[in-house]
Amino acid sequence: MADNGEALKSLLSAARAGRRIEAHEALALLPGAAPEALMPSAEALTLDGFGTAVTYSRKVFIPLTQLCRDVCHYCTFAKAPRRIASAYLSTDQVLQIARAGAALDCKEALFTLGDKPEARYTAARTALA
Repeated sequence: MADNGEALKSLLSAARAGRRIEAHEALALLPGAAPEALMPSAEALTLDGFGTAVTYSRKVFIPLTQLCRDVCHYCTFAKAPRRIASAYLSTDQVLQIARAGAALDCKEALFTLGDKPEARYTAARTALA
């Protein structure tokens, strides 16, 4: 039996040649594979399959709340209750944001919220009650 490195090279070569790789084949070899061994094949397969086009879906973010129990220090999203007008957006505010997104041809609405803000803030618990 070939060593893992040779088996991986063979599998990647087969993938580049167009053979569909079964999940069990890849999963057997990937745990010990170095990323630098995978990247050239991954890039080639991506370019062959999709070309160089970059696509995106226009979306509108709807922050149902800006409260969060976590203190990540890198997050620009979360705010303390004293810095926002209300713990949660009203139905009218949600619809206003969604309609503004639709007017800008957004195809998706992503609802965002903090992690269990009611665990940290009375304002969140009260609003949910």
